[in-house]
This record gives sequence, structure tokens and C-alpha cells, in this order.
Amino acid sequence: MARAFDFVVVGAGSSGCALARRLSDSSDVSVALIEAGGTDERPEIGAPSEYFKLWGSDVDWNYDSVPQPRTRNRVHRLPRGRVLGGTSSINGMVYLRGASGDYDSWAEGGCAGWHWTSVRQAFEEMEAVLAPAFLTDHNVLSEVFLSAAAQVGYAANPFFDSGSLDGVGWNRSTIVNSSRNSAYRAFLGPVLDRPNLTILSDTTVERLIIDNGGNISGIEARAAGDAALDRISSSKVVLCAGAFESPRILMTSGVGPAKHLGEVGITPVVGLPVGENLIDHLLIGVVYNSKLPISLDHSMVTECCAFGRVSPARDAPDVEISFAKEANFAPPTEDGLPRYTIIPGITQPRSRGTLRLRSANPTDYPIIDPRYLTEPEDLSTLIESIRMTREIGNADAFHDWNNGEFFPGPGVASDAELRDYIEETISTWFHPVGTCRMGIGDDSVVDPGLRVHGTTGLYVADASIMPDIVSVNTNAASMMIGWRAGDLLLD
Repeated sequence: MARAFDFVVVGAGSSGCALARRLSDSSDVSVALIEAGGTDERPEIGAPSEYFKLWGSDVDWNYDSVPQPRTRNRVHRLPRGRVLGGTSSINGMVYLRGASGDYDSWAEGGCAGWHWTSVRQAFEEMEAVLAPAFLTDHNVLSEVFLSAAAQVGYAANPFFDSGSLDGVGWNRSTIVNSSRNSAYRAFLGPVLDRPNLTILSDTTVERLIIDNGGNISGIEARAAGDAALDRISSSKVVLCAGAFESPRILMTSGVGPAKHLGEVGITPVVGLPVGENLIDHLLIGVVYNSKLPISLDHSMVTECCAFGRVSPARDAPDVEISFAKEANFAPPTEDGLPRYTIIPGITQPRSRGTLRLRSANPTDYPIIDPRYLTEPEDLSTLIESIRMTREIGNADAFHDWNNGEFFPGPGVASDAELRDYIEETISTWFHPVGTCRMGIGDDSVVDPGLRVHGTTGLYVADASIMPDIVSVNTNAASMMIGWRAGDLLLD
């Protein structure tokens, strides 16, 4: 059945829901929002403490990386939400905008209009709907972490979202009334009855309908269980499918690196570096045995963190140190003993990976190669971040709790020993970005107006457009990109 809309938004995740809300605010345009996943009625989605159970489930795309040589050839699980709300329905619900310098560097690199002053305004407008908030009921161990960080020199930061990250403090979250407030629930839940908004769930976009001149006229999609392709017409299509699916859709439609497309049997339409510049945060757990039982009743896993610098010359912190009241991001244990984790991660990794097609078949998962730790600076920063973490973990504030370091263990101290622990244990922070890079040079896929170079009517508006990764969890920035795309498209 052929249908036509003014805008087709592909992907009902963090950015897509924000964009669909912003576009549908204009009653004189029609919007179709297409999502490969289904409803968000699964009980664990609403329960903030249950999100680990969603990884590997039917609401997860269940992506894997290729084996990573610098992490002992391990294959890394890469959870991404396949459900209304996308990854905002399965993530840890931390809400952080990022450092002002993150966005100013985008603007200085050729992305005019994306400096901190502009994006801060977009954040504030969006947050009037989303309502991220500080939790009021904190775990006692999180309070201890804040005191310990202060004892070793971290200044109190009452509001990380001011643009300055340095110091220690509480994170805002996307939890409202003790329940997850995903992008779908926040932006679209209140407006589902709008006559100009059509949501097509359980529908997978296979290809863009794009001619040899780069003009978009719609998409081909397939509803679950339907053998026939559905043609949906529009002169404006916006990909919000994330850092893995947005480039996959572009490439299967002939937009991407010409040589690679030819190798998998796809005729190139527009030659662009789609799938390059894959960036992801890394983190690792430093786990401590607890002298006392730990209450796990509180809903948020990482409700506070500290930002610091391994390299004093950096304009912004290069390390984020989070705290969890459980044993996380470390080798598994099953002895049932109480443990807590201090979790350092690098905010500005230098390593860059790629995403490639496995074949011309649009249902085949892409080949994801993050190339973790290929830049030596990432490894050296992680080594020093563990030492920074130990300073906090051994502070007097933890005296009544700290019963000794469990992972990697106090005997793991030299650079070589810490390198071994990192390579054996390091985990993604689940923040893939950059594969449809925004910019004005030959290394970019979209321009600062989010238009795909060499095309008419085709846009990308999600984490894949980030020229470089923000220094924090990427969910807030992804939603902001979608919200701001609405203003750009309506203008």
C-alpha cells in the first residue's frame, strides 16, 4: 500500500522520537515515524534497576563487534534498543549534556551553528518536555563516593550540564516517578493522538528510493511477517536509526564508499565516506570488597561520577569516573559477596573504527569493527585512570566499607600488569557515534544542516553525525540532535 508524508523519520530512538515530536508540533506537516522494533510494554523497560536484563533480549538488536586484536581478540557485545524509544529504552538513564568544548570544537571544525551557545538553547527547549532531574533518594555508598572524591581533591560540581565537567557530583537522569522516561514516553507519549503523526512499529526500512541524481522520493520498508515491501513516499527522509543502522541503510541504498559498495554488489549512487569514523567510549571496573552489606534498593546504577584529567593540557576532562553499588564491568563472580565498583572511562578516545556491509542483503547485520585501543594514547589514559580511581577508592571516606580491592587486585600495579587487565577486561560504554560524520570536508557525510552531501531531501540526525564523541554518555546529545534537526527542517 503506497502512502505519502511530508517527512519520513526512520528510527524511533533517542533522536527520532525527539525529531518526530518537534516536527509534529507543526500541525501543517505530516510525519511518519518508522521503527523496526515493537512496543515498549515489557515490564523491565520501565523498571530502572532492571535494564541489564534487556541486553540480549528481544528488544535488543544484539550486535557484536568483530574480534578486537587489542583486547585479546574478544568479541564485544554492542546492545542497541530495537523497540519504541530505541536505546533510551534499554540504557542506564544517565543524562549528561557534555562539555561546552565538545560542541565548540564541532563548530571550529566546520560545523557552523553547532557551538555550545546554540546547542545549549536546544537542550533547554528540549528539557522543558523531557524533564531530566536529579534523584532525591541516594544510595549511602554513592554519598561515600562523593566524599572520597572530595578528599582526594575533586571540587564539588553541582551541575555538570552547565558546560563545565570538572569535579564530582550527581548525574541527572531520565527517571520520572521511579520509572524510566524514555524518549518515546517523554516526547511522543503525550501526543500520540495527533492526526499528523503516524507511527509504524515492527517495520524495517530496507532501502531508500533515490535516483541517480541523488533525489530522494521515499523508502521501501517491510512490516514484520509481511512478505511484500511497502513503498512510503516522501521528498524529505531523515535517518535517525543510530550509528549502526543509519550507515547500513545509506550503503544498501547506494550511498557510501564506491569501492566497498562495488565489492558487495551494490551500484554506487553517491560516493561518500559512510561507515568511517566509528568512535566508542571504553570503561573498566575497579571492584572492591565491602565490609558491610550493600542495599541494592535504589533505582539508578550510576547516579554520580567525577571528571578529571590525566593530561592537564586538555581543554576538558579526559576521564569520567562513575560509581556503582554493584560489581560491574569486571570479570564475573558468583560467590554472592557484597562488592562495589569505581568505573573509570576515557571521554575522548583517539581510536577510530569502521562499519561495513556484509552483503547487499539489507537484512544482513553490518560488520562492526571499533578498532579499540589501536591508538596508544587510549591505553595509556586508561592505565592512569585506574590509578586515579584507586586514589578515590582508598580515601578515608571508604574506611568503614573498603575490605580490599578485588579486581584487578592490589598486586596489579605496573603499567604492564594494568595493560594486561585492561586488554582482558575492557568494555564498551555502549556509545557508538560518528559513522555519518557532519562537516564540510571530504571526510564528512552530512553538512551542518544535516543534509547528506550530493543528495536532495535526504538527512541524517542521530549520534552517527557527531564529528567527535561528546565527553559523556551520548543519549542526551542524541536527543538534542533530533530536536535541533526539527528546527532546521521546519525552517
